[in-house]
Amino acid sequence: MSRLYIAHGPGAGRTLTPTEEGAIVGRQRDVTVALDTAAVSRRHARITWQGESVFVEDLGSSNGTFINDIRISARSQLRPGDTLRIGTSIFRLEAEAKPDHDMTIHRQTVAATSNAELFRDHSGQKLQAVLQLAHHLGRSVDTDTLLQRLLEQLLILSPEAERALVLLRDGDEPTVRALKNRGEAQPSGPLFSRSVLRKVFNQGVGVLASDTRLEQSYMANMTLNALGIQSLVCVPLQTHSGKVFGALQLDRFQAGRPFTQDDLYLLTAVALMVSTVLDNAQMYQELLSAERMQRDLAMAREIQLGYLPTQAVQLAAGPVDLAAALHPALEVSGDFYDYFPLDDHRLAFAVADVSGKGMAAALFMTLVHALERHIAQGVTSPADLIAGLNEAVALDNPNFMFVTLCFGIYDHTLGRVTVAHGGHPPVLVRRRDGTVEEIALRGAPLLGMQSGIRRSEEAVLQLEAGDAVLLYTDGVTESPGLSDPNELYGPKRLAEAVRDLPTDAPLTDWVAGLRRSVAAFSGNGPLADDITLLAIRRS
Repeated sequence: MSRLYIAHGPGAGRTLTPTEEGAIVGRQRDVTVALDTAAVSRRHARITWQGESVFVEDLGSSNGTFINDIRISARSQLRPGDTLRIGTSIFRLEAEAKPDHDMTIHRQTVAATSNAELFRDHSGQKLQAVLQLAHHLGRSVDTDTLLQRLLEQLLILSPEAERALVLLRDGDEPTVRALKNRGEAQPSGPLFSRSVLRKVFNQGVGVLASDTRLEQSYMANMTLNALGIQSLVCVPLQTHSGKVFGALQLDRFQAGRPFTQDDLYLLTAVALMVSTVLDNAQMYQELLSAERMQRDLAMAREIQLGYLPTQAVQLAAGPVDLAAALHPALEVSGDFYDYFPLDDHRLAFAVADVSGKGMAAALFMTLVHALERHIAQGVTSPADLIAGLNEAVALDNPNFMFVTLCFGIYDHTLGRVTVAHGGHPPVLVRRRDGTVEEIALRGAPLLGMQSGIRRSEEAVLQLEAGDAVLLYTDGVTESPGLSDPNELYGPKRLAEAVRDLPTDAPLTDWVAGLRRSVAAFSGNGPLADDITLLAIRRS
């Protein structure tokens, strides 16, 4: 059976299992494959299986379903090697790997410290070999160095071996993590037998296998012939809890002097000791990586926040009453806000939200922020900027990331605001008398997914003294409730909170008050999404 899995984007790593009714992909929580992203419709596409064939059908989604980057309009077959794009998730269909044939396994043994037969014969020599190996490996904490020392020692301990490998387990698939040949022995072709490794991985046993010429079973020896191996020993590497995470393998290519039962027992004993060393080294490396990552993320957060404007805005026509705040859900953010003068009396401002979270979103945000600043210098209207930004991002966007953005221009002299957006929540206007208006306009779709998208409408808002406009990201309205995570803060609560803001309070108090309102609803724990707010008020 072919394997269909998500290679990139939301849900990456998940493999789809064939079912009679098929699989529904969408944003709803009750579908088979839920992808929590605005680029995916609630019920976006259906995937069905007919024997070995896989078919995809778009269910009337807004942003389309693509096979090999071509939008499908009818039920279409997905063939091995094809890519399926739904939102920003990339699915791949791989043909089933052809299995190799079983080889002649002459001996197997349980890889466990309780297995007395490991040291039954020549126990003194085996113990000495294990202690010597432990001495050579004990001072290594770097995994790569440790593995190379391990393979060198294995070739010393086993004079018959001409190649030593460390294989790590990725699901049921083995990958070569380290390899060392003795002298010039470098045979071509496959490095391992999947049938042997399946036995080692699934049963947790060490095996001794040989190409025994006395046996007349051709099929039993096909794998060894294909590998060019006369004899091999393969034993599991496992955690303290018994979970097999890899294997050690020794190979011999020359005829005569095949591996023996003693070789199997010795390598199994070595693997039990090495497993602990590798497990500890891996944990140590993970701790170091986590510490480095925390330092890097802290620095990235500092740099990212440093790009956000914080200074008061002073135009030739007078000061602008403005406040903004960004609250990241993680160490770094995929949101940003921006404002900068266009001339003596006009101020550009923006709030944006890029797809995803974490470092990838932060890097993409930096790109979008720089493009927004650059494009704004050459356009005359917010709709022009939205269109230009979409074309610039879509030009080179292999991972199909996207951005929602609201961009506006405030004419300080006239008290006039012109806004447009792409896939972003609507602007709110808060009048001096406390009434709140939601400005509905037909914006452009999500930005960066494809060129030539629909142009955004523009809204022209006339502000009187004391009137204000508020821009925000969906991290505000989609904050889940503390008592009921399925209930969201929502536009209605936001409008009520804006209405209740003190009319003459500083805008910094407004922004802080709205953040407190969300926290009162969702709790003070980690945010579900970045929260960004920006307010401008006519003096």
